[in-house]
Amino acid sequence: MRFISANSIFNGKDFVAGAPVLVVRDNGVFEDMISSSNVDAARVEMHEGILTPGFVNAHCHLELSHLKGQILKHTGLPAFAREIIIKRNSAGEAEQLERMIDADRYMYENGMVAVGDICNTALSAQIKNRSKVFYHSFVELIGLNPARKEIVMSEGAQLLKHFRDQGLRASLAPHAPYSTSRELIGAIATADAREQMPFSIHNQESPEEKAFFESASGGFKDLYDFLKLDLWWFVPPKTSSLAWYAPNMAHSRSVLVHNTCTEAADVALLKQYDAYWCFCPRANLYIESRLPDFALFSEEKERLCLGTDSLASNDDLDLCSEANVIFKNAPTLNMTNVLRMMTGNGAKALGLEEEFGGFIKGKNAGLNLVEFKSGQMRLTKKLC
Repeated sequence: MRFISANSIFNGKDFVAGAPVLVVRDNGVFEDMISSSNVDAARVEMHEGILTPGFVNAHCHLELSHLKGQILKHTGLPAFAREIIIKRNSAGEAEQLERMIDADRYMYENGMVAVGDICNTALSAQIKNRSKVFYHSFVELIGLNPARKEIVMSEGAQLLKHFRDQGLRASLAPHAPYSTSRELIGAIATADAREQMPFSIHNQESPEEKAFFESASGGFKDLYDFLKLDLWWFVPPKTSSLAWYAPNMAHSRSVLVHNTCTEAADVALLKQYDAYWCFCPRANLYIESRLPDFALFSEEKERLCLGTDSLASNDDLDLCSEANVIFKNAPTLNMTNVLRMMTGNGAKALGLEEEFGGFIKGKNAGLNLVEFKSGQMRLTKKLC
């Protein structure tokens, strides 16, 4: 048995008053939190810094790890999406697997215990089966033509079965409103709600998305012309993309990712849903050279979480580096808010709050030691 303490302890929701000691089995399973007066001081591992539960990366694309450094920064989202389409299969399966193994190892070594991962193929399943990180796999579907809804759902069901047959937790997810019909979004959300599984979607990531929904123009129209997709059936709703698809989210627990161009009316609309806002700030800077208006979310602090996005849109998969962008650019979010985003809130967003995101008796939810100096957070040691 180990007895571990530090200057400060954050339990996934708040800083713990006093100077408690965590009681942890040798295998990392949490047993109890006790007063320092109830244990011989000589037995306590005392650390400088902040003890936290393991981190939860609420949004990642493990499959795109082989594209690190392959796509130019600051291209804007439509051009970035075009490059993903062109380069996605530029590497063979062996190289793709190798890069995924590297990325998985990096996340584990950098304090992550659970990841919400977007999947378009079955390739990552074999990595996840052997990983020390727990994955919720979002099987991502794309289909803007409503007439193809049943076909796309059938294909998605087959891929979903592949993950689940290997004992992996998974659910369906639409890619984004500019690539997925409202009917398909509704079918996916209904299926996820029926199974009490989380739903995820890339949300309001670019001004070009707004232009597409207002007038079927802009960068996404150009992308679809490049792909030779006829959008004769698409009638722009002249609303925000979120207002367009939100009624079809049913009652599923939803993770809206990026939110770079989300406005106050969108935030107000989502209050009626079981929805979480996931920020991936370094990916937003990489692709669009912009960040969400964090001040808009000042009343949503229990509904905020953090992700790294992919190595196609980021230099690494370090959640502390994402947090540092928040510290620098979001004065309305303090240390408690950001640590919640990295732990408890992320676990709740993925429906994993009974396993991760806090110090949970009988569970190994990870134990990280971080330091915060000069406005910067870094992981100093992974203790469990």
